[in-house]
Amino acid sequence: MNNPQPLAGLRLLIPRAQARGASLQQAVTALGGQARCIAALRFDATLAPIRSLAQAGAAQAAVFTSQPAVEHWQRLATPADLPPRVMAVGDATAAALHRAGVDAVRVPPRQDADGILAELDAHDWRDVLLVTGVGGRPLLRQALAQRGRLRLAEVYARRPHPDLTDALAALGDWPNVVLASSAETYRAIIEHAPDDGRGLLHCPVVAPSERVIQHSRTLGSEAPAWLATPFGEAAVLSALKANWVRPSPPSARDDDRERR
Repeated sequence: MNNPQPLAGLRLLIPRAQARGASLQQAVTALGGQARCIAALRFDATLAPIRSLAQAGAAQAAVFTSQPAVEHWQRLATPADLPPRVMAVGDATAAALHRAGVDAVRVPPRQDADGILAELDAHDWRDVLLVTGVGGRPLLRQALAQRGRLRLAEVYARRPHPDLTDALAALGDWPNVVLASSAETYRAIIEHAPDDGRGLLHCPVVAPSERVIQHSRTLGSEAPAWLATPFGEAAVLSALKANWVRPSPPSARDDDRERR
C-alpha cells in the first residue's frame, strides 16, 4: 500500500524567497512534510551587460541560466533583441521567459551544463549569448568560450540577503533537511547561521549536482546528500520521497534509561 504521507516528519529549509519557494513548499506539505522559505540571497542589477545585450541578435542562440537572469534581462532588453533560438536551464527559467514574452523556448531534457551543450552541439550553434549572474555557471561559460564565441551578459550579482542572519536565528533548530540549490546559496546559509552553521551542517542536503555536494563537504557537512537531477521541483520531491525516513520516536525503555 502506498504511503499517502511519505514525508511525514520532514522539516525542509527552502533557501528562497516565499514567492519563489511557495510551490515546492505546498508540494512538501501535501506529502505530509513541512517546509519554510527563507531568502538566502538577493539579486542586484548590474550595468556591465549593456554592450553584450545590444549585440544579442547577432548570436545564433541565447541561454538563460535562471529566473533572476530573466527578470534582470527584462529590464534591459526586449524579446525582439534576442536571437531566434532561446534556451533555458530549467522549467522555472522557461516559465519566466514565457511571462516576459518569449514564446519559443527550448528546455533540454537534462537541465544542466551538459544538457545545454548537447543541445547546442546537436544544431552546431557556436555563437551563444549567455545571460546569467556574475560568476555564475563557470563550467558552462568555460565550455562555451572554448567551443566558439561567447557573448556574456552578467545581468545580476548575488549577495547574501540582509535579513538572512535574523531569519536563521528565528528558525533555530527547526530544519532537519536543507535544500542546497547552489553552492553559493548553501555557503550563505551556513556562514550566516547563529551557531556557525553547526546545526545545519548535520542536516541532510538535497542538491542539484555532485559539485554542490562536494562544496557542502568542504564547508564541513558530513550528513547524507541526496542528488536531485534534472534539478527542479519534481526532482527534489523524488529525491525526498526516495531517501526520507521519519525518525522513530523514543520508546518508553529509552525514556527509562535517560531517567536513570
